[in-house]
Amino acid sequence: MKRYQDPLFAPEKRRHPAVGFFTLLIIFLLAVILLFNHINNNRVNLIRQSVTITNLPSAMENYRILHISDLHGQFFGPQQERLAAALDGASYRMVCITGDVCAPDGSCDAFLRLLSLFDAEIPIYFIPGDEDPPPILSAPHEGTEVKADYILAAEALGAVYLDAPQKITVGSVNCWIEPAWCYALDTASSEAAAEDRIAALEKEDASSERDASLAAAQYQLDQLQRIRSARRETLETDLHIALTHVPLSIETRQELREWIGTDNDSYVRQISLVLSGHYNAGQWRLPGIGPIYMSAEVNPDQSGWFPGDENIDGLSYAYSITQYISPGLGASKALSLPDIRFLNTPSVTQITLTGRMTD
Repeated sequence: MKRYQDPLFAPEKRRHPAVGFFTLLIIFLLAVILLFNHINNNRVNLIRQSVTITNLPSAMENYRILHISDLHGQFFGPQQERLAAALDGASYRMVCITGDVCAPDGSCDAFLRLLSLFDAEIPIYFIPGDEDPPPILSAPHEGTEVKADYILAAEALGAVYLDAPQKITVGSVNCWIEPAWCYALDTASSEAAAEDRIAALEKEDASSERDASLAAAQYQLDQLQRIRSARRETLETDLHIALTHVPLSIETRQELREWIGTDNDSYVRQISLVLSGHYNAGQWRLPGIGPIYMSAEVNPDQSGWFPGDENIDGLSYAYSITQYISPGLGASKALSLPDIRFLNTPSVTQITLTGRMTD
C-alpha cells in the first residue's frame, strides 16, 4: 500500500533568503519613487522655448509670452510660492492661459491666487478648458450676471476672458490674440441664428429659464459683433496667436490652412502660433521614454503605448501651422490614466518669438 506523509509532521519548507531580500528591495524602491513623485509634483519647472515665426517683424523679435495651462486648481504652496519662484526666473510681456484652471469641484481659488502673482501692466488672456465650469450661464442662477463666477473673479483681477479677438500693438505691429475657433467662424450666419433665437425667446412668457436663455443669447450676439468688428480692423500684415485648450489635430490644421488660403475671403492669411494644453505631457511618463500611454479618442494624431512626445508635448508642425502644447501644471480626469502626474514635472513655458531659424 502506498504510504503518504502526514502533513502535520512534514518538514517546513525554507524560503530562500534572496526572495525576502528582493521583496523588501522592490517595496523600498517603490516607496522611493512615490516619495520622489510627490516631491516632484509640488515643484514647478520653467521651460524656455524659442519659436520661429516666418517674416516676423523686427519689433516682435525676442517678444516673450508666458504660457500656462491645466492648473486644475492646484496649489504649489499655500500662496503659490513655488509657482512664484519659478516665475521669478522668467521674462515675459504677455501671459496666455489655455484652460482647465479650476479644481474638480469648480473652485477657482488656486487660479485667482496665480493671477495675483502678475504685475498689473502685464496683459493676461485666458480661455476655459473642457473640465472647467461653463463660462457663460444659460440656466437659471442667482444674480443677473451671464458670466460664471470664476470668469468674473478673474476679470476683477485684470485678466481678459478671451471670447473674441484682442489686439496688442508692439511698435508699429498689430498682434491679435484670439480663440482658435474664431478663424473659421461664419459670423454672418451665426449672427442671424443668434438674432432668430433672441426673437423667439422674447415672444415667450417671462420665466427664470427664459430670462437666463435670453441673457446668454444676447451675450452671444454681442460676442459675434465684437468678432466681426475685430475682423474689419485686421490687416493682412498682422500677427495672429490662437489659444485653444484641446490642441488642434493635424486634420483640423489642414482644414484651417485650406480655409485661410489665398483663394478665399478669409480675413487672415497666416496663423503665427497656436498655444494649447490638455494632454499634460501624457500625464504618466518614464524618463528617457516619454508618455506611457495615450488614447486614440483623446489624441488621434499620437496614441497607443509609448507614443512619443510629438503632437502631445512641445512644438508641433503641420500644414505651416506651428503649435506649442504646454506640459501643464495639474492632472486631468479626461485622460486615460489615473489623474495624478507620474514622473512628470509640472511646468510653465517662456516662449520667445524669433524670425531666426532655431534648433
